[in-house]
Amino acid sequence: MYVSVLLWTITILLVIFEYMQRRKQKKYPPGPFSWPLIGSQSLLRRLTHKHGSQHVAFWKLAQKYKSDVIMLGLGTRKIIVVSGVNSVHKLLRNHNFDGRPWNEFIKLRNMGIRKGITMNDGDEWKELRTWVVKILKTLGFGKQEMSRLIQDEIVIIIESLKNGGIHRLKPIITPTVLNVLWTFATGKRISEFKQLKYFIELMERRTRTFDSSGGTLSNFPWIRYIAPEMSGYNLLLKVNDELKQILIDTINDHKEKYVPGEENDLIDMFLREMYYEKQFNSIFTEDQLLLVLLDLFIAGINTTATTLDFLLLHMVVYQDVQKKVKEEISSKIGLIEFPKVEDKSKLNYVEAVITEAQRICGIIPISGPRRVYEETVFEGYTIPKNATILINQYSVHMDPDAFPNPHEFKPERFLKDGTFQMDSKLTLFGKGNRRCPGEKLAKSVIFLLFVGIMQKYTLLPVPNKGPYVIEIIPGLTLSPKPYEVLVVPQ
Repeated sequence: MYVSVLLWTITILLVIFEYMQRRKQKKYPPGPFSWPLIGSQSLLRRLTHKHGSQHVAFWKLAQKYKSDVIMLGLGTRKIIVVSGVNSVHKLLRNHNFDGRPWNEFIKLRNMGIRKGITMNDGDEWKELRTWVVKILKTLGFGKQEMSRLIQDEIVIIIESLKNGGIHRLKPIITPTVLNVLWTFATGKRISEFKQLKYFIELMERRTRTFDSSGGTLSNFPWIRYIAPEMSGYNLLLKVNDELKQILIDTINDHKEKYVPGEENDLIDMFLREMYYEKQFNSIFTEDQLLLVLLDLFIAGINTTATTLDFLLLHMVVYQDVQKKVKEEISSKIGLIEFPKVEDKSKLNYVEAVITEAQRICGIIPISGPRRVYEETVFEGYTIPKNATILINQYSVHMDPDAFPNPHEFKPERFLKDGTFQMDSKLTLFGKGNRRCPGEKLAKSVIFLLFVGIMQKYTLLPVPNKGPYVIEIIPGLTLSPKPYEVLVVPQ
């Protein structure tokens, strides 16, 4: 027993000595004490519980240490969290921070394949990202083709709500968003309701399993051997296998029916590249296609549907804003013709409302993780090579110096003489090389579906029930507490 105590004492002293020596050599970011093996995990959990979410806990630590750049130990990993408008913008535009780590969280998220455009980096990622952006333009997203596609989906929403009454809106919106993305990727909708519902459930189960720092499996990867069920490891494997099979079946179906020169969707266009470039050791492989599809649906379905859910909830809670939205739509484009992407320039107040809802209820409060390519000095601190960086976007959008009275829902902050003006301080879709490649697609879907619903319906709180306030559920992505709304046909 005494020998064991002595060994532990020596180990702790050595860790502290090494830590102090390194601090003397280089100026690392400040942060809470990191215990051997567990790091600052227990402190972060206490702060997260106290403040209701991890992103607020990170910001409170930044304020405590009076630094926009702080360092924490999570398990055996060192994590650097960057907050604040200036520091976040500076980091997002620094190419040295464009990398992605490859830890247990990323491996599970990527099905063990280091491909795709979201969790990949280097020359391969740059080439593939450029190709995806080009294909988005080729397929007409953000143009008239997008308007026509979403108009078809608006008809389905209208049919679901035609009799009015009390509804939950997200289960109606999410299939619409999925089918827009599915049509873009595969050339057709998912017509079978059970398959549609099952796919959505798979995506939501994946999202609920992680948090912004990667979750328990990332911080303590060895736990999957001891508690595979409790840690969620087995669940993730099961969900991944089921989702992978759906995507592989879809790819195989396209391969069987592929006709050169008749490419009409993303999969066909990828197959064209794959077959043509095969002899040149191309990056266009089946694994790559699988991950591109996975990236598309992870990034698109949950975030876009949840953004719309928040947006519509704000209309229920802020009836005066909804009234102004409906008045602008009625006077500028009318209530009969479905909205088009080109109508954005006519609906300045609507654009301001959408932007303000995204700012105040940012779906992704912590973006990242990033990997540092080379050791660098950032904001006066030494950032080690391959360090993992988390970016606190919440701290940007809720900074009172950048956005006065940040907790107040005020669309007018984005209007100047009645004209909508995007604030350059916002990081809704990122900045720099890692800016979301599907930004135009997401913006078009949100705008067209929102205006289409507002043309046809008034949304009211359920009598004697609400909602009367915005309640948020924290996680890897933020979402509103499930709510019902009284839908009144126009």
